[in-house]
Amino acid sequence: MTLQVTFVATNAPLNCAYFNLTENTCPTAVITTLPEDLKDTPIFNSISRVLRLPSGASVWKIFSPEVFTDEILEQFFPGALREWIYRKEWKAYPRLDPIETFAPIEMFPDIDSYGLWYTSGIESFISTMETSAMSGRNVAALIAQRIFGNRTSSGS
Repeated sequence: MTLQVTFVATNAPLNCAYFNLTENTCPTAVITTLPEDLKDTPIFNSISRVLRLPSGASVWKIFSPEVFTDEILEQFFPGALREWIYRKEWKAYPRLDPIETFAPIEMFPDIDSYGLWYTSGIESFISTMETSAMSGRNVAALIAQRIFGNRTSSGS
């Protein structure tokens, strides 16, 4: 399955009328869900303001099932000047076969030292920056426990 990502930099706010909202109730992020009847799928999955540039323009990130053309962007930012637009197609939501074993996090557990550790053993199960960071933090805690034992930072 492919996912289209569009980044657009513009000084214009999101077109509140598109969502039947007034200007002071317009969100900076909208997330959609799939309907029961897929022929009613929204033209975008999510749209959110992700950054304010030094020029004052906002960068909006749009995920959509199809390319977000200039004509579609016009519906969301009518009459707006756009500093730039960047489009990218991703092969999202890969099909993964179930796994039965995980990579070890301690590569050589039998050696008499602090060892060699694999901080990304979780990637065969779930691969995100957040989970990899959490895995690395857990490995750091295991190393600290090996070095310092059960002593706490207060020295007890």
